Order: sequence, then structure tokens, then C-alpha cells
Amino acid sequence: MKGNSSILPGTIAGITVMRKDEIEERITRIEKSIKEIQAGQRETSDTIRNEIRSFQSLVIEEKVETMRQQIVRGYQQLLLDLVLTGVQKEFERAFTDPCPRTDRSECIGFFLARLKEIGERMDPDEAEQFMTAQKIQDEGLYVQYPELKDEPCKNCYATYLQERDSLMHQIGELCSSRRMLQRKKHDVQVAGMPDEHVLSSIIEPLSHPVRFAMLKALFGGSMSYTELSSLTGHKGGHLLFHITRLTEAGLAEKSESTGLYTLTEKGTGTMTFIRDLYCS
Repeated sequence: MKGNSSILPGTIAGITVMRKDEIEERITRIEKSIKEIQAGQRETSDTIRNEIRSFQSLVIEEKVETMRQQIVRGYQQLLLDLVLTGVQKEFERAFTDPCPRTDRSECIGFFLARLKEIGERMDPDEAEQFMTAQKIQDEGLYVQYPELKDEPCKNCYATYLQERDSLMHQIGELCSSRRMLQRKKHDVQVAGMPDEHVLSSIIEPLSHPVRFAMLKALFGGSMSYTELSSLTGHKGGHLLFHITRLTEAGLAEKSESTGLYTLTEKGTGTMTFIRDLYCS
């Protein structure tokens, strides 16, 4: 009995220890599985949240674009109505009265209708091309109506051309307003920015002391190649390398007419942001 008593407790103790280790191992596996599930849930949740935000951005962008188009169309129509009202008065003042050739009111109506058609067809985003094409069409009127080369039609036609150019210029100014409204289309989520492109086109060009010094100097005004050389102490290929990095990044550009280097809109905006960031 004594022998059996000495063996039995040890055996029970051994079995108890083995079961405890097994339980602890199972608990560890369960805890690990739970953490993996939680991590997966978080990842899935983040993905869903990002997709929702992206969808919201697209919806908002679409609404903004629709509003932008409505604003531009409405403003262009309002501008056209105001201009035509003034043009009609100018035509009535400038056109010969009475006209020895034809009915004066018919000429006024003809040129007003032509200006209205121009205003309704003209796209502010393609103003320059439209103006060129319209001038070619108007030159064709000389063939269709030879009397436009002689007085008094010559004076009336000159008045029309003056009002036409004024109208197209005013509608062309809508380009700047349209570009401002279109800036929303270029907004991107920070997470969606391409790392390599941002680093190579913005961060890397700014990171070199020589290039940053040139950007600071150009922020104050245009500079020549010689002036940039004196500023940096670099010449030849060394200076050209740094200038090329700035131009390739779209931060600076060289004027074809003057040969001077100046900051682009992107370069000016970048340096303004850096200044504001430094002062904050």
C-alpha cells in the first residue's frame, strides 16, 4: 500500500501538469486566432471605409462638376445677353441712317444674330482656336457680300468686327474662372498619391541646397543663366544639371523670348507653401 501510495500521487501530478500545458497552448492558439481575426477585421474595415470615402469623393466631385458647368453656362448666357443689349445700341448709333443700299434694320438683325450664334457656340476652354476659326469665317463674308468692302457697308462691318472681338475676348476670360472651378477635379486623397512620382518631382528637387537656393532667388523674380551661376557658384554642366532638375519637375521654366529663368505656377505655389509652413 505504501508503494502504491508513493506512485499514484506522482502519476496524478504528472497528468495534471500535462493537461495544464495543453490548455495553456490551446489558449495561446485561440488568442492568436482572435488577434488574427481582429487584425483582418480592422483591415477589412479600413478597406471598406476607404472605399466609402473614395465613393463619397467621386459623388461630391461629380456634383461639383455639374454645378461648375451650370455656373459657367449661366454666366456665359448672362454675359451674352448683356453684351448683345449694348451691341444693339451701338449698331443703331453707328449704322448709317438712312442706308442708301438696304434696310438698316435688316443689317442690324443680321449682325446681331451672327454675334448671338458666336456667343452660344464659343467654348471658353477653346477660345483661341475658336476666335481664329471665326475670323476666317467672317473674312468669307467679303465673298458672299462684296458690298462690305465699300461705304457705307464698310463702316457697319467694321463696327461688327469690333463688337465681335470684344464679345469673344469677354467670353475668353471665362477660361480663368473655369480653370479655378476645375481645380477640384485634381484633388486626390493623400493615400492615393504615387510615392515615386511625388518624391522625384517635388521632394527630391527641393532637397538639394543649390536647387533650393535657386528657387528662393527665382521667387523674387526672373534671373539669367549668368545670375544663377553667380548665385550658386556652379558653372557649365554642374549648373545645367540643377536647372534641368527644376525644369523637369515643373518648378521653373526658361522664357523663349527673353532667355530668363522664372518660377512656374507650380514653383510659385510650392515656395509660397514652404514659406507659410516655415512661418507657422
